[in-house]
Amino acid sequence: MRNRSEMSRNRGNGSGLFGSADQRVADTNRRLMEQQNNGKISALEDQVSRLKELTIDINAEVEEQNRLLGDMGGEMSSASDLLQQTLGKLGVMLNSGGSSHMVYLIGFIVFSFLVIYFIMTHKRAPTS
Repeated sequence: MRNRSEMSRNRGNGSGLFGSADQRVADTNRRLMEQQNNGKISALEDQVSRLKELTIDINAEVEEQNRLLGDMGGEMSSASDLLQQTLGKLGVMLNSGGSSHMVYLIGFIVFSFLVIYFIMTHKRAPTS
């Protein structure tokens, strides 16, 4: 009779052959949470790897843009130097005296405008 009362007590405690029902539910919940966490961790790892690739691409693009801006700055400074040289030579020509240089300058300007006008008015319409 003693065995039967111990079994009854053990059954009441839930400490039978497979453990208590609460223990099994807790273990199942823990396993489910671990699976969900593992799934979320792998999703985060994927997002982090995509962000890393994106930042690498952005870095490469920024470096390319900086290189292009540097090249453009160099070209602008060389164009500025050329313009300064041209203006210096024009100043020397104007200071050299004589009135013939003004006639040549006005003639060149008129000729340039006529050529531009001729090009713009006789421009062919694209044929379809």
